[in-house]
Amino acid sequence: MIIPFFIPHAGCPHQCVFCDQKRITGKKSAVHPASVPATIRSFLAAKASDGHQEAGIQAAERPRDVQVAFYGGSFTALPPELQQAYLREVRPFLDAGEVRSIRISTRPDRITPGVLALLRKHQVATVELGVQSLDNDVLHHSGRGHTSEHTVAATRLLREQGFLIGYQLMPGLPKDSRTRFRETVIRTVELGPDMVRIYPVLVIRDTPLEKLFHDGVYAPLAREDAVAWCAEAQEQFEAAGIDVIRIGLQHTETLARPGTVVAGPYHPAFGQLVASSRFLKLMTSVLADITPGSDAVLRVHPADLSTALGQKKRNIPILLGRTKARKIVVRTDAAVPRGTVTLDMTLDHTCINPLFGI
Repeated sequence: MIIPFFIPHAGCPHQCVFCDQKRITGKKSAVHPASVPATIRSFLAAKASDGHQEAGIQAAERPRDVQVAFYGGSFTALPPELQQAYLREVRPFLDAGEVRSIRISTRPDRITPGVLALLRKHQVATVELGVQSLDNDVLHHSGRGHTSEHTVAATRLLREQGFLIGYQLMPGLPKDSRTRFRETVIRTVELGPDMVRIYPVLVIRDTPLEKLFHDGVYAPLAREDAVAWCAEAQEQFEAAGIDVIRIGLQHTETLARPGTVVAGPYHPAFGQLVASSRFLKLMTSVLADITPGSDAVLRVHPADLSTALGQKKRNIPILLGRTKARKIVVRTDAAVPRGTVTLDMTLDHTCINPLFGI
């Protein structure tokens, strides 16, 4: 369980062209350090009253895997005394074993040995870097104020000090292209962070990017293109053992409010679109060699059914158009491993293909 605290724009020395953290997170101001303990207690109380107690397990007996996270700004660019004010409020919960560690997000150019010594002192375990791109031209036109070399150096320091490393990537930034984003993915694999978040760029109201959009200087990715870019990247990251912990911005009431997102590939379940596209690719491969005119039955784990079918069951007509099948039916089968598809045909033929690494 992650207990999130948002410090929108806090510590940020630059105005990135795409960014309005207050609208993206739905938080108008940074949380005050003094309010941190009450929020942690609230989350822990909710956890203590979950289904585990119904099973007769006392809260004190349950292993805890709880992390406090500071998101939305550049944590290590805050004044050191403010960083410590936040971190000190978490300390009693760390000492009591109620919280295991702390996670922060920051800029690649604000990682130094001194910064990491402070984080280590306060049991910060995970540092997420706002990498966005590893193409310097893209970074320059996005107003990031740092280069890919900063990311390389920050990653090296974090790894030497034993931190878990996260990257945030944003396909579709100004001057980005499919080729440039693919190169960012390749370089990310080479640098080897532990986890990645992928956020396709959205045009948010009242950002510099909105003006570029209205002036015709910038065009956001179409949704189908954004899904394709992210699906390809996710496959490569997973093949390299890098966890993709989120795709697409978290849905919030503020983000969903009409006028907040001016343009771009926004969808409240964007990650599900990506997962469905990968299932479509898998099922297309599985059906590639079926006998013309056959009726095919695809079997998936019950938890994968909606993903396999796609939004509004769009994957089935697409499959019919791509294959020689007369009819395709998707059924659930708990014996089928998650992320796999079993094909049954009128002929005596069955195969199982893995979803990942195809």
